Amino acid sequence: MILERLPAREYTCDVCIVGSGPVGMALALELERLGRHVVVLESGGTNADPEGSEASRAVIVDPQRHAQMEIAVCRALGGTSWTWGGRCVALDSVDFETRSYVPHSGWPIGQDDIEPWYAKAAGYLRCGDATFRSQPSHLGGLGAEVSAEFLERWSAEPRLALVHRRPIERSQRITLFLNSTVTDLDFGGGGRVVESVLVAGSDGKSRVKARDVILAAGGVETTRLLLAVQRRWPDHFGGTDGPLGRYYMGHISGKIASIVFDNPADIADFDFELDRSGTYVRRRFVVSAAAQQTHGLLNTAFFPDNPPFYDPRHRSSVLSAVFLALAIPPIGRRLVSEAIRIAHVGSKPYHLGAHLRNVLLGAPRGVQDLVKIVHGRFLAEPRKPAFLVRNRDGRYALHYHAEQEPNPDSRVVLTGEVDQFGLPRVAIDLRFTQRDARSVVDSHQVLDAALRGNRIGRLEYWYPIEQLPDRVLAQASDGLHQVGTTRMGQDARNSVVDTDLKVHGVANLYVASSSVFPTTGQANSTYPATALAIRLAHHLNREAVGIEIQKGRTVNHAPC
Repeated sequence: MILERLPAREYTCDVCIVGSGPVGMALALELERLGRHVVVLESGGTNADPEGSEASRAVIVDPQRHAQMEIAVCRALGGTSWTWGGRCVALDSVDFETRSYVPHSGWPIGQDDIEPWYAKAAGYLRCGDATFRSQPSHLGGLGAEVSAEFLERWSAEPRLALVHRRPIERSQRITLFLNSTVTDLDFGGGGRVVESVLVAGSDGKSRVKARDVILAAGGVETTRLLLAVQRRWPDHFGGTDGPLGRYYMGHISGKIASIVFDNPADIADFDFELDRSGTYVRRRFVVSAAAQQTHGLLNTAFFPDNPPFYDPRHRSSVLSAVFLALAIPPIGRRLVSEAIRIAHVGSKPYHLGAHLRNVLLGAPRGVQDLVKIVHGRFLAEPRKPAFLVRNRDGRYALHYHAEQEPNPDSRVVLTGEVDQFGLPRVAIDLRFTQRDARSVVDSHQVLDAALRGNRIGRLEYWYPIEQLPDRVLAQASDGLHQVGTTRMGQDARNSVVDTDLKVHGVANLYVASSSVFPTTGQANSTYPATALAIRLAHHLNREAVGIEIQKGRTVNHAPC
C-alpha cells in the first residue's frame, strides 16, 4: 500500500528501505516476491515539487563539473526515474579487475556475482531481456582492439512510478510512506546496530524499527546521511579521513570528432532498433579489454550521434527545429529532463537567426522528418528513446562515454548549513583528471586505427591533436551518475560496505546504490545498481530464512 505519511510515532517492520527510486522500487518488489514485509520511506510525494528539490540543494565547488542537485535528483515516488533516460548497460569483465595502471581499481566481487541478477533487473526496469551482445548486420570485423558487438538497452517506460505504483498499492507486504524524510540513524549505545531510523514528516518526527535497514536514496543523499551519522561516530565507515564521501565519480563524455563511414549504409547498425523483446537497443563501439591493457586505457564506449543541436553549422532543418523547441524552457522541459535540455541548448548567445534559416531552407522535407521523429518519440509504443538523423555522406558526430579513474580527492563533504529537516547539506567537489582526458583521446586513436585498418571508415577531429585533452576536459561534467562514495571492499579501512553491501561494523545496515561501485566502467549506473540490489534481496532472504529455521518457525516463503 502507499500512504501519504508515516502515521505512528513508532513503527516496526521486517525491512526498511530508504528511497523509492529505480533501485529502491526493484529491491522492495523483489523482497515482497520472496515473502518479506517491507517499509519504504520516500522523502517526496506523488509528484516532485520545488520544496522537495530545495532539500537536496548542495554547494557545487565547480558548477561546470557537476549538475545542480535540484536537477540531479528527484524527491518523489519513483525518484530519479522521472528524469532518467532509460539507458541500461551491463558492466564489462574488465571493470571488476585490479588494473595496475588504474589506481584504486578492483572489485571484491566478479562479473559472475552480478550476471545472474541481470535478467530480473531487466524486468523491473522494463528493458526487455539481458542480451547485451550481438553481431552487427552490416559492419565487418574491427580486429582485436575494438568491438561493435556491445548493445545498450532502453527502458520501454523509464518513469517507473507509472509501472510499479499499482503493484505497490495492491501489495500486502509493501507499505510505502510518502513525505517521510530520513534524518538520522539511531545506533543506540553500542554503535553496531541500527536500532531505529529517524523520520521527519508533516506531523513531526517518528521512528522506524527494522531488522534490516537499506539505504537506497541515491549516491550523494545516501553518503550525506552517513556523513551526518559519522559526526557522532567518528570511527565508523573507515574514520573521518577514510573512504566515506571520497572517490566520487561519474562518467566523462562528450564529442571531439566525427566518424565517417566508407559505406554510408553501415550507420544502420548503430541506429535505434526494436529487438525481439519489443524494446529498443543501440549498438556501441567498445575498446577491448586487451587494448585497454596494452595502451593503459580506461574503459570507453562510442556511438555515432547527431552533431550538437546548438551549432547551426550542422545545416539540418530537423536539428535546428528541435533546438528552437528546447531553447524555450517551458517547452523543452516537457520534452526532456532539464539536465539533458541544458546540454542540448548549450550556452548563450543562441544563434536563433541561423537556426531559423536552417528550418526554412530544409522545408518541406524537414517537416516530414520532424513528424516522424515526434511520432516515434512521443506517440508510438514503446516510445523511441532518441533519434538519429541520417545523411548521405555517412558523417556523424561521435559521442564518447568513458570511465573516470577513482580519485580520493574527488569527494562529498558536509557543510555547516542544514536543510529544513535539520540534515547538514553537502559540498560536492567532482574532479576530472588529465589521465581521464588522455585516456579518452588515446581511445579515439585506437578506434580510428581499427576503422581505417579494416576499411570501415575514419575519424575526423574537430580540433588540433594537441588541443584534444583540453577540449575533453572542457566538456567534462556529470552528477547524474553518482558513483564511488560508499565503495565496496574487503577492508573496513578503505571501503564502506562489504561484498554483500553491508556497512562494515554495523550488523543490519546496507547500501543499495551505484555509490558502492569501486570503479565506473563505461556502463551507465542504474542497471547494474539494480542487479546488485536484487542480489542483496536474495542475500537478506537467505539470512532471514536461516534465522527462522534456527528459531523453529515454519518457513513458507518464495524460493531464492
